[in-house]
Amino acid sequence: MSLSRKVLFAVLAVFIVGFFILQYASYIFIQQESEQELLDSAERIRAVLMATRRVYHHQFLESGVPLNDKTLGFLPAHALGLISKDIPNWLNSGFSFDNVSDIPRNPDHAADAVEQAAIKFFRAHPNEPRRFVPYINEQGKRFYHYARPIWIEPYCLNCHGSKATAPETIRAHYDSAYDYNVGDLRGIVSIKIPGSIIERRVQRIFNMQFWWVLGSGTLLLLCIFLLIKRNVILPITRLRSGIDSLGSDLSGHSVEPLPGEFNHIGKAFNLMVARINVKEAALKDSESKFRTLVAAAQDGVLQTNQFGEVIFCNHGAEAIFGYPEPEIVGQSLSKLIPSRYLPQNFAAQGLKLGRSASYVGRISEVIGMHRDGHEIQIEMALNSWQQQGETYYVAVMRDITERKLAEERIRTLAFYDPLTELPNRRLLLERLKIARSNSVRSGRFGALLLLDLDNFKLLNDTHGHSVGDHLLVAIAHRLLEVLPKQDTLARIGGDEFVILLEGLATSEVEAVAKALATANEIRMQLQYPFDIEASLNGYLATVSIGVSLFCGDGISVDEMMSHADMALNKAKLNGRNNIQCFDASIQRQLSQRSEIENALKHALQQQEFRLFYQPQVDEQGRIFGVEALLRWQKTPDELIPPDLFIPVAEESGLITEIGLWVLKQACQQLVIWQRSSLTQDISISVNVSARQFLRSKFADEVLSVLSETGARADRLKLELTESAVLQDVEASKQKILQLKAAGLTFSLDDFGTGYSSLSYLKQLPVDQVKIDRSFVKDVTEDEGDSAIVQAILAMCNTLAIETIAEGVETQAQLEFLQQHDCCRFQGYLFGRPVPMNELMDRFFKV
Repeated sequence: MSLSRKVLFAVLAVFIVGFFILQYASYIFIQQESEQELLDSAERIRAVLMATRRVYHHQFLESGVPLNDKTLGFLPAHALGLISKDIPNWLNSGFSFDNVSDIPRNPDHAADAVEQAAIKFFRAHPNEPRRFVPYINEQGKRFYHYARPIWIEPYCLNCHGSKATAPETIRAHYDSAYDYNVGDLRGIVSIKIPGSIIERRVQRIFNMQFWWVLGSGTLLLLCIFLLIKRNVILPITRLRSGIDSLGSDLSGHSVEPLPGEFNHIGKAFNLMVARINVKEAALKDSESKFRTLVAAAQDGVLQTNQFGEVIFCNHGAEAIFGYPEPEIVGQSLSKLIPSRYLPQNFAAQGLKLGRSASYVGRISEVIGMHRDGHEIQIEMALNSWQQQGETYYVAVMRDITERKLAEERIRTLAFYDPLTELPNRRLLLERLKIARSNSVRSGRFGALLLLDLDNFKLLNDTHGHSVGDHLLVAIAHRLLEVLPKQDTLARIGGDEFVILLEGLATSEVEAVAKALATANEIRMQLQYPFDIEASLNGYLATVSIGVSLFCGDGISVDEMMSHADMALNKAKLNGRNNIQCFDASIQRQLSQRSEIENALKHALQQQEFRLFYQPQVDEQGRIFGVEALLRWQKTPDELIPPDLFIPVAEESGLITEIGLWVLKQACQQLVIWQRSSLTQDISISVNVSARQFLRSKFADEVLSVLSETGARADRLKLELTESAVLQDVEASKQKILQLKAAGLTFSLDDFGTGYSSLSYLKQLPVDQVKIDRSFVKDVTEDEGDSAIVQAILAMCNTLAIETIAEGVETQAQLEFLQQHDCCRFQGYLFGRPVPMNELMDRFFKV
């Protein structure tokens, strides 16, 4: 069907549907208006009847007209009934009216079924003023019934009150309709109107407007058809002819000027045709440039038809395959790329794959054949397009032979540590999986040894990373000399090495013995001095080793590593330079540490920590200071020692918050002592953890606590460990100087336990050195400890640094220290750590 017919049929359909909707709405409207007019007529008739009724009543009640047999017919009820009967003599329309009741005094005024329904309605709805409903009479004719209620008013009681008070004529003629009350429903005014009145009126008006609308609508429709044909259909037809010419010939033809608004469309179409012609010329020029660019591209470009025959190639393709263009064009693509690397059926049937083939539009790697016969690795992007019903393909190729070789070298490096050339974590995990599978078949145990160099971070920080790297390489070489060739040595990061031992024994006890023997041999080998550089000749390395056994696939590779790591942590906790084999107790200890960490968080919130104080005395036995020592009062009867929870607090980081609490408590105690002459010169030493001291804002926190509490800075001494200050000597020095400027003093705790303390002591502005209890314990029996203590005392005297010996428990130890000019002491010989009240009772009781 043509466009013009579609438009005409659409307009006609809209007209017909609109016409019938309009006629239906008009019919309903005319009917409603006619019914409303009929209702208004009934209202007017009822008004006349009620006025007549009221006038007749008042004539009898007010003018004194006697009520007898002759005047009885003028009573309103009688008169309206007589008038209603006489209406047909004057007007033969079927119209009737009367006042009726369901309990009439006069049988002529008895209500029929329709009127009784109205009476019931008004009794059920006393506030309704009227009722106007259609109904069908016994002859099947349609009528409208209009009803208005008649309510008893006070004057009505003259005739409808009690029978005794009614007029004599009424009493003589009627025995009913007495004993009414004001407000009772006496009856209704009933008007019945034939429905034929409305039907004739509706038919007459509807027919008149129907033909008028039909005639005018038809005329309008013809006008619309003419306008559409002239202003829409004819311009569209011309545009369609122009588009058809554009489709058959890309150069296109312009259309003639069009009428009305279509003139703008025609101009736009002509402009589009002009632009298409320009773009067609540009496209041809672009194609020429494209071929020039492709010819000069380094990547190879091959164009084939749908049968796989090469129809174009550039210089890049010549360079890749070694063939000149004449030997490529016209040949099958399979000559350059063997059929096994091409899409299925390509070589035999051509590339009849369509544009949706999975390898069309993506990059794939294939093998090509060079003219001299060697294979080359090629990255190929294949795409297609349609032209005049045929499919063409273009392949852009790049020689990636060198890149693949580089990737292979990178892949190899990915499995080995670049520093030590040992297998890395990735290769270790692969070998672990194989070793676990082998143990399933053989039933023999294997072992995993996890090694961690002790104090390696300190070595890096003090001597530089290059020295640390040289040490790691030397350790790797030494370990390889010890291990059998079939075992694996890997470096998994930092200073951690892993040794994988396979096929140890079928007995677990024997396997454990062999694994521990290997671990001990490694530990002994590493204890021989290393000559790394001039600055570190004769370096003695120690190592902590965790051992974990495995047999079968009962545990995963991750669990094997985790067990070895747990054993290594246990070795570190046991003082380093130690070997530990994993067992269930280690896992329990780790769980216990986790429980302690959670309990420590609760302890901070519930304030379960307490400070004990241990006295520090001079050579006369007089107390000059105390050391604040932390205790955990978990329950009233349970006091947890610090060696159980302090390491956990250190590792979890809670030590920072706990240390700040200790500092505040000590300062608050200093404020109390400042008020008494007995204690105002006593100082308090507070231990500071390495994690707390290394915080950038440590000095500011200390000064803030002093300011908040009001404690004297010169009575607060901070005890630092070697591990805290030697991690960053320069930064530590700056913090110490900042706090010393405020009046604080510093003590270097556990002195002598580190290998580099003597070389750095002269750089640190500390006021006191604490000789570690490990040297004091056997100072009278062990010549080595005696020599170390004497050396420390002599060096400190030379540097004018005060010394204090801790752990003094016997009189012999005290006398030895005094003989060698030590004047400050701390230990059980003078007093154990006690709460503040016990300390005050013993040393400061008046």
